[in-house]
Amino acid sequence: MKSIVCLLVMAVVCFSCSEKKTTVHLKGQLKGMGPQEVMRYNGAVSMVGDSRDVLLNTDSEGRFDTIIELSEPEYFSISRNSLYLTPGDDLEMVITENNNEAEFKGIGTEANTYMKKRLFPKGGSFLEGGRNIRTDFASTKVLIDSLASARRAELQALKNVSPEFKRLEGARILADVVNSYICYASYGKEYQFDWAAYQRMTPEEQEVVGKKLQEMQETFYAGIATDMNRMYRELTDTALLDVAVVRDVLSYAGEDKYGWFEGIELPDRTHELYEAYSKVGALREKVNLENVEAARKFVAESKNKDIASEVKHKVDQAGKLVQGQPAFDIVMEDVDGNMKRLSDFRGKVIYVDLWATWCGPCIQESPAFEALSKKYEGKDIVFVPISRDTRKSDWKSYLENHHKELTQYNSQDLALKDDWCIMYIPRFIVIDKDFKIVDAYAPRPSEEEVIVPLLDSLLN
Repeated sequence: MKSIVCLLVMAVVCFSCSEKKTTVHLKGQLKGMGPQEVMRYNGAVSMVGDSRDVLLNTDSEGRFDTIIELSEPEYFSISRNSLYLTPGDDLEMVITENNNEAEFKGIGTEANTYMKKRLFPKGGSFLEGGRNIRTDFASTKVLIDSLASARRAELQALKNVSPEFKRLEGARILADVVNSYICYASYGKEYQFDWAAYQRMTPEEQEVVGKKLQEMQETFYAGIATDMNRMYRELTDTALLDVAVVRDVLSYAGEDKYGWFEGIELPDRTHELYEAYSKVGALREKVNLENVEAARKFVAESKNKDIASEVKHKVDQAGKLVQGQPAFDIVMEDVDGNMKRLSDFRGKVIYVDLWATWCGPCIQESPAFEALSKKYEGKDIVFVPISRDTRKSDWKSYLENHHKELTQYNSQDLALKDDWCIMYIPRFIVIDKDFKIVDAYAPRPSEEEVIVPLLDSLLN
């Protein structure tokens, strides 16, 4: 009898040891961020949708404590901080908008401390925004390759990470090298010219300069084909699509004219992911029945459930933004702290400008938005500028130094992301007097030849 009891105890112990963990515990503090910060899913299908994003609710000091369901390791990001979370992780963290300042404690620390040094593809990866450019490509290439070797050595020295993490991060390093080579033609000294002098040229002279630059870049791209082809052959595994920079560099396959992908056949899943991206991209540019139906057809024919699911989510969202649908209400706050709803303007045509102090194109559109509002002064139309700045102090400080005639608002209402599908700014929205959507992706105020007839038609 005693032996049977022992066997039962051993069975329970073995079962509990083999039970797969499906949660991650995260707690800590987000400094300098909003009370509701989105932890964005960064795996392969994040290229298409955001249904896997996680909302982190913080207290007045930015502290949070949450458990998320996770069946397998995944990449996420908070602001500029990249995270690699594995079921069973128990992490305490301090996060700011500067990824180098992140602090981690607990299970999962080593992988996420390593991720602090992730390079940014939009800055040219190892080129670091042009800071690592040397006199020519040959000398810059030597530096890129040496930095990549040092990064690989650092990765291999990690002890408390999985082989899969090392494989994915090894692919990131290689893809960053590829991206660095590609971006050299934008940062290299031989591809720069005097912009002030260019502005003084005639259109014909500018065309000659532009054509010469393009020819130089194309010669460069053709010259690196052998290296590119060798590296691309190591990046075709679909599992590597979870790494953002791998997705970035593989996007050139569809327009390859230099031989980078010669003899390389990308998997069907990769092709489908980029096709899904184009369908969702069309919806982000313009919500109309044609784009909605094209996306629905893709979903019906898709062979990958996770990709189809994300596209369907976007189609469902977009269907609610078609002209004539009820507009989604949002809560916003003026500089004095007074709360207002967008629906408070019902009865007037509403032209919304979604912007932020850190958004260059947004700032460029602001004078045109204000000027257009004066053109319609006294008419049944209201111009509503809404800042998306998560730090209200930045927004208020900007307004103190940049006088605005229009009443200014700030909003962190989740309806902007979940219902209005705000993925980028500047973004403009036109709503009619009955608070129904006219154009969820309206023309910019600088496009007077388009926006003025639209507004006039609603008023007349």
